[in-house]
Amino acid sequence: MIRESAIIAVQVLVMCALRDAVSAEDTGAVAGKSTAPGGRTGGTMGHHWALGPFVKHGSPILTPNPNATFLCPISRRSVKWEQQNVYNPAAVVRDGKVHLLYRADDAVKHKTWNRTCRTGLALSRDGRKFSRNPRPILYPDNDVCRKYEWVGGIEDIHITEDEAGTYYVYYTAWTGKSDSMIVASSRDLLRWTKHGPAFGDARRARTGVVVSRLEGDRLVATKINGKYWMYFGIRSLVATSENLIDWTLLLDKKKKPVSAVRPRRGHFDSGCCEAGAIALLTDKGILLMYNANNRNDRRYPRGWSGLGQALLDRTDPTRLLDRLDKPFLHAEYDWELKGFCSPALVSNGLVFFKGQWLLYYGGADRVTAGCRVNVEDIRSTWGQG
Repeated sequence: MIRESAIIAVQVLVMCALRDAVSAEDTGAVAGKSTAPGGRTGGTMGHHWALGPFVKHGSPILTPNPNATFLCPISRRSVKWEQQNVYNPAAVVRDGKVHLLYRADDAVKHKTWNRTCRTGLALSRDGRKFSRNPRPILYPDNDVCRKYEWVGGIEDIHITEDEAGTYYVYYTAWTGKSDSMIVASSRDLLRWTKHGPAFGDARRARTGVVVSRLEGDRLVATKINGKYWMYFGIRSLVATSENLIDWTLLLDKKKKPVSAVRPRRGHFDSGCCEAGAIALLTDKGILLMYNANNRNDRRYPRGWSGLGQALLDRTDPTRLLDRLDKPFLHAEYDWELKGFCSPALVSNGLVFFKGQWLLYYGGADRVTAGCRVNVEDIRSTWGQG
């Protein structure tokens, strides 16, 4: 999402007071009760192309671990690499397990930034109970990307897979002062090759999601009109590639970046529309989930966080066809409203696993949580195929 900033305490209290009323408006839930677990998240009614309703698990599935240590190759010190926050994961299914690539923050204070972010790996056979790799799989190192990644580290990762089974990740590299989108690839999710900035000129850009199709339980990057397509940044800008490594920013006739989903004044996404968990190619179009932030929708507090869905043309990925009028998921639990960055609800990972769509998200930039939707519960013609 937008670079973390402090939200005053009174605003958080207002959100806590209003969350049940918002839930009741969106879902028909009884005021004073949470919409999850057991309750359904709202916002997809009347939009038969949208995915939902989702049911939250009701508690975090990953929380900070103050005991995990890692020898930082740059500082040459042992750091508690997931001591402060574990959140905003990408997700992929491999060998019958859900793999989460999650953002982990240490608590080391630097002059230019107050922590270093790395990427951890957690595995699950059921999508809910996860075991973690003891050390990060992606981190700032003495390599070609050090100048982009140190001291801030590696943030908010997305993942896709090509036809041959190679995985590609796109993440925000943060120096503590500026950010770039970096590309890395792997065959096993453990050993990674960093390819450098997605855009050759290392322009400032945050992480992006590649248009993919569902094949079994794999989300496979798919070419449209002979190219791969990506949505990235807080206005869901558009880029194309021929190889999933080198990307070209799409410009309009005035040489300005093309935005596929723009913030809307007076709506829950009036602050930003950051490309999120999936850009899924379906028979109805491209379903893009995005992370939204409210600026001037009076129905919700300023700075309030939720998730949106948009439908784009499957033959012209820049053409917006429809979008939800309300968030389909929003911050409501205390651990979503109050944490490292309050409030925040950010999702970069959606997978199809054992007959369910599983969506993973970060709560208040502190913990990782999940929600699900069963195929038989989906209101449209969704399914595996």
